[in-house]
Amino acid sequence: MVKDHWKKYKHTSLHSLIRRHTHECSCKSTDFGENNNSGASIKMQSQEERCHSMMHVSVALCTYNGADFLAAQLDSISAQSRLPYELVVCDDGSTDATLSILENFAAHAPFPVQIHCNPTHLGACANFIKAIGLCSGNYVALSDQDDVWQPDKLFRALSMIQQVANPSSALYCSRLQYVNTNLEPICLSPIPRVIGLTNAIVENIATGCSVVFGAEIQRLMLLGVPRDMIMHDWWAYLVASVFGHVVYDPTPTVLYRQHGSNVTGREPKPLKIWNRTRWLVQRLLANNHGMDSLQQAEHFIATYTDIPQESRMIVEELLRLRNAGVLIRMRYALRPRVERNDAIENFGLKAMLLMGWH
Repeated sequence: MVKDHWKKYKHTSLHSLIRRHTHECSCKSTDFGENNNSGASIKMQSQEERCHSMMHVSVALCTYNGADFLAAQLDSISAQSRLPYELVVCDDGSTDATLSILENFAAHAPFPVQIHCNPTHLGACANFIKAIGLCSGNYVALSDQDDVWQPDKLFRALSMIQQVANPSSALYCSRLQYVNTNLEPICLSPIPRVIGLTNAIVENIATGCSVVFGAEIQRLMLLGVPRDMIMHDWWAYLVASVFGHVVYDPTPTVLYRQHGSNVTGREPKPLKIWNRTRWLVQRLLANNHGMDSLQQAEHFIATYTDIPQESRMIVEELLRLRNAGVLIRMRYALRPRVERNDAIENFGLKAMLLMGWH
């Protein structure tokens, strides 16, 4: 079931919108690291041309019984300093007022809104892959149903992506401001030390609600199968780490609401350590060895036959290490090729590698 709500725009109003945002891009490029030198006019002209070609940003929003917080998220999308080209919503069988809220928003939204209702429940990961596939813009921004975007989120994302040699293969993600149900600040997410494949194999730092990526990342993501993914955003981080470029913004762009029903969310460090330890003990008692993240990486290298050999070898070496002798595991654990950002979690990773529990 698909409901399309397409607004009619006059050419002049659309042209003025593009011109206004293009002017903002060229004028504010210095905020993101451009040098003000004798070639500034040439850089600004190039920036302006890029802005014109990057205006089509689709927002992929997935919903499931999200009536409690959905309106605030929709309002924050419509309040963006750079409005999206379209909003694509995939609802996974909501039984609350979610659809009513979406339809009311679509009736007056300043951009086209599509509402797709799944005939069967897909789950968060598969639902997002479906929504990503329905987006027609040349950039895709992922949106959860319960957060709030800062007004300049899309502007910042596109401005930073434009600095990459091939923006179509770039993935942007940002720091998060954790908030409670009333949007009161809790803390900021840590800034990662390590970004790239050696981290993406064992950890995800690209939280979906902050992610924006180009058309090539979109194309490659759609080659994956949801059942092979821990989550869609982690898979996107893997794709960009191997085939593109990951752009991390240390400025928080999302109020990441914590309310007890999050699919993924913040865990205080003591609780995280306890949960990880309990999870490991349960798996060992069940004789179920192997990290889910490495299994995902194994599916990843099987999905993309054109993956660079160097990247493939990192995963294959970890897989072989499971059956290696203790001296070989010890040598690897002392200088592993994979790394988590938290020191305690990284120590735990090395212990799992040493014992062959990975």
